Amino acid sequence: MKAAFFAGFVGLCVLAAGCGATATSPSPNTPIRVTVQPTPTFAGIDGAMFTLRVENIGTTAVDLTFPSSCQVLPYFVDRATGQPVTPVGGGFACLTVITKQTLTPGQSFVRMHTVRAGVTSQPEAIVLPPGDYTIYARLEDSTFRLTSDPVPFSVR
Repeated sequence: MKAAFFAGFVGLCVLAAGCGATATSPSPNTPIRVTVQPTPTFAGIDGAMFTLRVENIGTTAVDLTFPSSCQVLPYFVDRATGQPVTPVGGGFACLTVITKQTLTPGQSFVRMHTVRAGVTSQPEAIVLPPGDYTIYARLEDSTFRLTSDPVPFSVR
């Protein structure tokens, strides 16, 4: 009886680890690529801008299904500590509705975000305390839980 319980428990742990929310980088067989790139800004624009891109690099159409209105989100890590950083004022507000998107081969969609230094939230920007960070994008699709490579940046 104890052996059966232990085997069931180990099986659940393995299953939970395989189905967890841990994002993974694209594998060679994945038809989707997620990237984040700094976006050039004009003189006088305060802060840094980033483009999050989700692209079908495969040869067939890919159907994506998202559990909310947030399809791809930026995440931030403090470079000095390696700890995740939540923007001033909290995270992102996403509508709890299932959304779908189909990407044909070569097709992509982008989301642009502005990041500014500060201590007060702003409706048009993501606000972080002054410091050195990395940003990465995570696809919130129910099948392809992919992340981009991190990009270092600073806000002052």
